[in-house]
Amino acid sequence: MRNILFILSAFLLFACKDKDNGNSMPSSDYELSPDGLTLVKWKNENTTAVDMQADPVLSKVQVIGEKAFYIHKNIVSITLPTNLRSIEKGAFWYAKIRHITIPVGVQVIKEFAFGSSSLTSVQFSEGLISIDKGAFYDCEISSLNFPESLQAIGESAFWGNRSLISITIPKGVQNIGTESFFACSKLTTATFKGINPPKVKDPFNTLIDPIARIYVPKGRLEVYKKAEDFKPYINIISEEE
Repeated sequence: MRNILFILSAFLLFACKDKDNGNSMPSSDYELSPDGLTLVKWKNENTTAVDMQADPVLSKVQVIGEKAFYIHKNIVSITLPTNLRSIEKGAFWYAKIRHITIPVGVQVIKEFAFGSSSLTSVQFSEGLISIDKGAFYDCEISSLNFPESLQAIGESAFWGNRSLISITIPKGVQNIGTESFFACSKLTTATFKGINPPKVKDPFNTLIDPIARIYVPKGRLEVYKKAEDFKPYINIISEEE
């Protein structure tokens, strides 16, 4: 009888451990920093999906390191941990991921973080302050819903997103870099919500696939038209209806 109880107890203990580790990824699949807070490199080239939040180790990650998923040929889905604070330069450059949700707490998406990836959609969260140079360069994103917390859109940030039709720039955005929306061949309208125009450096095409209309808040038409940075677009600026 004791032997039976011992075997049963051992079986239940093993089953519980197996259940607890059911969502764990093998530690050989990735490399972490010594403190476990930065995902340095995803090493398993055959991985197609990662749920970092469901993994007891990866859920503690606060930084996706530089080029962590660079040129990963098979990964199409990833759930980032809620503890995440930063996505570093080139983290998903040329990766095959199709959708990404940026967690609350991420303030900066660094240079070319998702550049030339297969992204078709991105969900931003409040708290994001800056989208840096080329962060979503040459992706396939069809729509953008920027958070109100956003303050800066970097140079070439969305260059070559050929499915974009319209964009709305939140009132808190203060700077938009050069060619941030160049080569977005279907982009026809941009709506600015700020009472005062942000600093812009030729973010839209003026010759090839030129944007058709820029909308600004009611009562602020002349303010935008007089702004030096908006003079190239003076003939297509209108008030919102």
